[in-house]
Amino acid sequence: MRTTVKSVLFSIILAAPLAMAQSGKDELDSFKKALDQFKAGKYEQAIPAFQTIAKNKTELEEYARYYLSQSYMKTAKLDEANTELAAIESLSPNVKMTIDVQNLMGQIALEKKNYKQAATMFTKLEKRTRNTESYPEIIYNLAVAEQGLGKRAQMCKWLVRLYEKHPGYSKVADWGVDLATSKFEGKETACATSTEDFRTRVRYLLFAGLDSRAQTEINAMKTNLAKVDKYLADKLQVQFYMQEGELGKAVDMLKPYYEEKKRDFDYLILFASASARAGEVQLAVGSYYSAYKLNPRSKTGRQALYQSAFLSYQFQDYDGAARRFQEFMKLYPTSGLTKDAKWHLAWLKYLKGDYTGAYKAFSDMQSEKQRNKRAWKSFPNDRVSYWMAMSMFRQGKMVEARAKMANLAKDPLLGYYAIAAQARLKKMEVMPLQKMASTNLPTQQRMISRFSAGEFLMPNADDMSFRGDDSESEENLMITQYSADDEREGDEEAEVEGNPDNKAVDVAANDEAPAAEGEESAEAGGDKAVSFSSPILMKRFERARDLMIIGENEWARWDLYDIERKTRNRDYLKTLMSEYSTAGHYNRSSYIAQVTFGTTRASQGVDGGRAMWELAYPRAYSESVDKYTKQFTVPTELVWGIMRAESSYRRDAISPVGALGLMQVMPFTGYKVATLVGDKEFKPPQLLEPDVAVKIGSRYLKRLMDRFDNTIPLVAAGYNAGPHRVKNWLVSFGTLETDEFIEHIPFLETRNYVKRVVSNAYVYAKLYGNKKDLFPYLSEAVPVKVSAELVGKENWDDI
Repeated sequence: MRTTVKSVLFSIILAAPLAMAQSGKDELDSFKKALDQFKAGKYEQAIPAFQTIAKNKTELEEYARYYLSQSYMKTAKLDEANTELAAIESLSPNVKMTIDVQNLMGQIALEKKNYKQAATMFTKLEKRTRNTESYPEIIYNLAVAEQGLGKRAQMCKWLVRLYEKHPGYSKVADWGVDLATSKFEGKETACATSTEDFRTRVRYLLFAGLDSRAQTEINAMKTNLAKVDKYLADKLQVQFYMQEGELGKAVDMLKPYYEEKKRDFDYLILFASASARAGEVQLAVGSYYSAYKLNPRSKTGRQALYQSAFLSYQFQDYDGAARRFQEFMKLYPTSGLTKDAKWHLAWLKYLKGDYTGAYKAFSDMQSEKQRNKRAWKSFPNDRVSYWMAMSMFRQGKMVEARAKMANLAKDPLLGYYAIAAQARLKKMEVMPLQKMASTNLPTQQRMISRFSAGEFLMPNADDMSFRGDDSESEENLMITQYSADDEREGDEEAEVEGNPDNKAVDVAANDEAPAAEGEESAEAGGDKAVSFSSPILMKRFERARDLMIIGENEWARWDLYDIERKTRNRDYLKTLMSEYSTAGHYNRSSYIAQVTFGTTRASQGVDGGRAMWELAYPRAYSESVDKYTKQFTVPTELVWGIMRAESSYRRDAISPVGALGLMQVMPFTGYKVATLVGDKEFKPPQLLEPDVAVKIGSRYLKRLMDRFDNTIPLVAAGYNAGPHRVKNWLVSFGTLETDEFIEHIPFLETRNYVKRVVSNAYVYAKLYGNKKDLFPYLSEAVPVKVSAELVGKENWDDI
């Protein structure tokens, strides 16, 4: 392999001790002292030191000017601040610095009533800051700028966004039901809203844990609506009941409208969703099918047909399900849902005990995947192979079943089906081959309980973007009472542009193609490829190390990311992983190890490539994890497994519906768990602090471990979908064996989530010395039995 002088030189520099990367010690000390003064509010004292560092044009110039500009702003020297910010822009700052500089320039423009410049700045930032803490502030300032420009329509656009999706934001927290009469910058907004806008607002109030406020506002809105249309008033209450799990009340409120509304598409979808979740199976299936018949060409109508088939299948109306699945496949052959329909028909045969038919159906799917790899690219081959093996096992074809399971168990990346196959092989080892072959295997249906219809619907989602027939699948089938609104919203919640933390990965089987020898290729953003001999990137690296020395790890992360996004050189990326890990930015080091070095980990195995595996599966925030897993007697493997599945170790992760932090805890759950640990001062933003996130998440996992007898797949399912749903599933199909139960979890998101957590926990145990078998029940009957009635929401009194 050819080695360039440049590569050798840079490798030597990267391998140098931290001291070599430092700015002059005096300069670093001076910067640290000025920064401490800034943080203490002593802006006048900090200014001279920042001025000196900026004037010397050293590695810390950008940061000196950044804090100097803020010091000027704090002392009302806006022109001087603007000058410093403009100077930073000329220095090619990192992504985070660019965003902050634009934000500060926008704020100065507002102060100086230069609304055109402010609108330009905040418009740039609007997309880049979505799903971040700063987003509400950005669109609030954008609304102020539009107001200053006299653009009422644009102003109202952003105020409606705040009204709908950020009702807890401090500057609008006193707004009520009527946005038009709510105050904005001292005046009534006069902005109109629809009932759909209000409905969205209620959802986000509930997401934020503000249930009583939501009901108060619903009562006020109902009073107003009832004067015009009683159904609209009741519809609001129904949607609140459904969000709160009061499903019987929701159905009872909708039933009287059936004759009047049975040809109203939106009513049928709402009634079907409510009936399904309440266990009114026939009402749900019939309403979905009627909705499809009314509007067969719409996205929601098409998905209503699929959902009617799906519910029939889950409720053991096998003939009705088959008819509707086949009808769907005939009418919409190019829909991605057709592949899911084929899967369900094959899985249905397995559950009915028709193992020969199941094997053939799974085998046909595998053959079709091989013929048309592109169309079936997203359909997991190991899933099909596993159930082909199980179909042979159930027929008593032990030799063939063992061979197929043994092949699955060899997966070097230790995916879920490899772990499940290992469990099945262990079970087969204790089963005499000849005896097994002659055993009368069960042919009756493998599920005998009544199902709760709603427990097989896709979970509510705030955002659904339809990407065309071929991409349509159960993964993006979110047909609920909110479907119409979901179509309206489109792709509003875009990813934050340039944010490294938005890159996440579940499973990577192959490395990225490396750049040609001696060169690097730029990734996102279309940046020109830059070699590491570039003074700019060398400055980034050295400065990142300086920032880590003085404890500014967050800024170090962004400088390292500036290098990461411009190279694919594997040696450089290895060094970056080490630096990220040192700075505590495990999401980035894990991402590189997962995506770029997947093949390396696979070829070397856990023992041969342990260092790379540990970067992919780090002991992230180990001090907090060790402390709280001991306090609450929860396995560390489970906490890290959940953390990896939820946030990929990103401590400031915020989901579109408001889940926060490493463990992605919803505010309502955070409040409840904080009460359990005696924290009376808890506020949801604290979940963005790693220690609080691990504490709250671990205590909630303890609650689930107690409830489900330490059965990790059930705990993971409860963490994702709610323990009440897991209880319902246990009532409905808990007689299955554990791997079958996992495969039958009706929420696609939850089913895949459980598989990821099982795989994650298994790898953590293997990496860090836990020799105990975490899943001895995986090929056995589900070890938890319940006899409770079906329930619609989590019972927090049942601790």
